[in-house]
This record gives sequence, structure tokens and C-alpha cells, in this order.
Amino acid sequence: MNPVALYFASGDSLYPGAAMLLLAIGMSPYAKRGSVVRVRNLAAWLALALIVMASPPFPWVLDAIFFSAFVMWFVAANRAAPGQALVRLRLAAAAVLLVLLLVSPTMEFFRRTMPAIVGASDNHLVVIGDSISSGIDARVPAWPVFMEQTTGVSVKNLAYPGAQAIEGQALTKGVAPEDRVVLIEIGGNDLLAGVPFEEFGRGLEAILAKLAVPGRTVVMFELPLLPHKVAYGQIQRRLAAKYGVWLIPKRYFTDVIGGANATSDGLHLSEMGSQRMAALVAQALSPVLKSRT
Repeated sequence: MNPVALYFASGDSLYPGAAMLLLAIGMSPYAKRGSVVRVRNLAAWLALALIVMASPPFPWVLDAIFFSAFVMWFVAANRAAPGQALVRLRLAAAAVLLVLLLVSPTMEFFRRTMPAIVGASDNHLVVIGDSISSGIDARVPAWPVFMEQTTGVSVKNLAYPGAQAIEGQALTKGVAPEDRVVLIEIGGNDLLAGVPFEEFGRGLEAILAKLAVPGRTVVMFELPLLPHKVAYGQIQRRLAAKYGVWLIPKRYFTDVIGGANATSDGLHLSEMGSQRMAALVAQALSPVLKSRT
């Protein structure tokens, strides 16, 4: 996959975007000449583009407040001779932006670090997923195979190519009551096929309602996002909080597929990519998985 697309899909551009917009707001009182004003405006719009492309799945109301404050600040800051009311509007909008640009990226930062997963432990893992976990080439072992080989933890792999969230409930039939650690890697096909957000949400909730029961640890990969797919991320986070599911931040998955020789077609894992994915899952789930030996 294109490295630029992966960079944005990982959400990494949120932080340079926030820093650049803070700088643009800070230099605004000194932007009196035309050239300085143009530089500030260019920086502000570039910063906004970086923030938007990061696709942080914040609540819609927070996005509305942010964009409203940006527009009010930008318009007021570009008036040649603003009146007292516009000056107050600019200061108020700048204050709102400053708070959001400090608080929101900080909140998102803590969601981008690997959580210290705790809960029920087991000596085997069950995987609900799509072709990322099942593989598409019989000559290339899927990452669960490498995980078994390197960790000694057995993996019941219920993934199959093309699986979407709405079909995931059928996959959960293979999960037995004694399976206490389950990993969900699904939703990528919904994104690519443009499945409506509501349908994706219904499918994912059906999966989590079936799997997230007392005495079981459920972990889910967060989906890499682009701006027009933010609702998928909002749904994942809302349902993860509702059902007590751990989320592996999206940047870890983009790091895997963005590595050298990690994919066969820009998305599906090569042997090298499968090895990296196995190492990632083993590390993330190490607190709740133990070898049979």
C-alpha cells in the first residue's frame, strides 16, 4: 500500500497538524503584512488537512465544535480592520481551538499506545477474521501458523477470506465456552466494499454480544481509517467500551503492512508480513496467553 496512504490511515498526521495549527494561531497577532498573513493562512489550511486526514474517530459533536471554531477564527483573523466584536470572536475561537488542540491529541495519544491487556487467560487463542488472518495463498502460511510455531500457543483460526462483520456472527459458532481468549480482526472488507456504517455496526455488535461474556478476554484490531470512513472507528470504540473489549490501536496494523516486503499486493500479508503480525499479536496478548509447554 502507498506509504503516504498508510501514514494518514495510521493517524500519525494528527500531531504535526495540531502543532502547525497551534503555531499558526500563535503567530496570528504578528501577522500584519501580506506575506506573513499568507504564510499563516497556508500553515493553517495545511494543518487542518493533516488533522482531517488523520481521521481521529472523535465524537461528531467534538468535530463540529472544532470546525466551527476554526472557521470563525480564520474569518475573523483575515479581516483587514476588524471591529471590537470580531476581535472578541477571534479571541474566543482561538481559545476554543487552543483547548481542543491540546486536549484532543493528548486523549488520542493514550488510545494509540498498546494497552496492558488483563483478564481471563488461556493456553490457546481463537481468531475471528478475514483474509488478513486466513491468508489467500496456500503457499504462504497465515500469521496464526507462525504464532503457534514461535510461541507454542495453539491458535484456533476461524478466519476466512472476504469475511465481513455482518457474517461474523456465523464465525462465532466455532467459539466454544472454554475458549477464554478471542481476537477479532474484521471490518476491512466492509471498508473496501463501502458497507453502510449502520450495517457494519449491527454486524460488529452481534459478534461482540456473543463473544464478550464473563470469564473471556476479547481483543479487537482497530481499523485504519480515512476521513470518509471515520464512522467505522467511532462504532468500534463505542462498542468496545460497551462490551469491555480491548482495542489494538490502528497504527500497529499499519506498521505491520507498511514494513519492507510485508505484503504481496499492498494489503495481504506475505511470509514476512505474517511473521511480523504473529510477533505483534504475541506481544500484545502475552499477559493473557501461555504456552501449553
